[in-house]
Amino acid sequence: MWNKIAEILQDPSYKRLGIAVFVSAILHALLFGGFDFRLPNLKDDTYPIEARIQQHKSAAPQLEKTKEEAIAPKSALAKPPKSTEVPKAVEPKVEEVAASEKITETPVEPALGAVKALEDISNSQQQTENVEPQDVAEKQQSDAGLVINENAYQYVETDFDVRTEVDGSAQGVARITYNLVNGRYQLSWLTKGIGLAALLFPDLLQNSEGGLTKAGLQPNRYLYQFGSNTDKSRTVNFDWQAKKVTSLTSKGSNVEDLPDGTQDLLSFMYQFMHVTPLQQMHINIATGKKLSTYDYSFEGEETINSGLGELKAIHIVHSGNDADERTELWLAVDYQYIPVKIRKIEKNGKVVEMVVKHINTSRPKVEQ
Repeated sequence: MWNKIAEILQDPSYKRLGIAVFVSAILHALLFGGFDFRLPNLKDDTYPIEARIQQHKSAAPQLEKTKEEAIAPKSALAKPPKSTEVPKAVEPKVEEVAASEKITETPVEPALGAVKALEDISNSQQQTENVEPQDVAEKQQSDAGLVINENAYQYVETDFDVRTEVDGSAQGVARITYNLVNGRYQLSWLTKGIGLAALLFPDLLQNSEGGLTKAGLQPNRYLYQFGSNTDKSRTVNFDWQAKKVTSLTSKGSNVEDLPDGTQDLLSFMYQFMHVTPLQQMHINIATGKKLSTYDYSFEGEETINSGLGELKAIHIVHSGNDADERTELWLAVDYQYIPVKIRKIEKNGKVVEMVVKHINTSRPKVEQ
């Protein structure tokens, strides 16, 4: 039986008949059976999707924080610290909405704006902190860390014996008067010869006037007058606003830059009353001839004999370019470091020595 069927299937006429029956069955199924078969439509419409980026709560600006928490240094804002750091990107939540609605986005600028606001506040704070009050800046510029004697004498009158030899007999007398009134000072030095010396040596007059600042004495004018000889007279004018010092002599004038703290030949000796010795051992001094830096060395603490008895003093020495020229000062420890002994050795070996014999710190009453 199976052999018979196999012979029939191999017959070409039966093959054509089978194919025709199969095609007929497919067509009947499509036309009358409701079978729906469609190829995919590659141009089908897309459905709109709305994406909203929701900002992380920790990124919200918190400008109501305290000053210490909200304001960070500028350098820190370059790479925000944890408290102001913009959070890493958060995976957006995607929600499907109706086709009639448009796609909207919420920008992430508020988080970056918070950091920028903090940076602006930090910059403003830094600028405010860099601007110091005027009185603080003036103090730092004027006193440069110096310890100022707030109880310095307002009036000192000192009388000296003048000698032309070390420990010799008196050849003259001198008086130095310091008077401070309403923040303005006046200093005068007058030396006179006695006996035959009065005929040989003319009077020496020195005047210094100026103001008292937070750094001590600040001279405005200095005068040096040796007798009537104009060749040995000189005047120094200090212009502190223009930072210039002008020296006037018989040979003409000389203008130089004026460093802070500059003194004249008279004021520097009473500057130690305001700025105690050993704080300033390098002092710019306008002599009337030139502006020089006087470097003083500390020779030690000594006891000197004077018209007031023994006085404890600090001994300091200035030597010029010539080792034979020296200026020595003895500053009284018990009298707020005013000079009580002065010795000047000239290049030619000439010596002028002054030793105190009287001190008065009470201002004379003005008769009315």
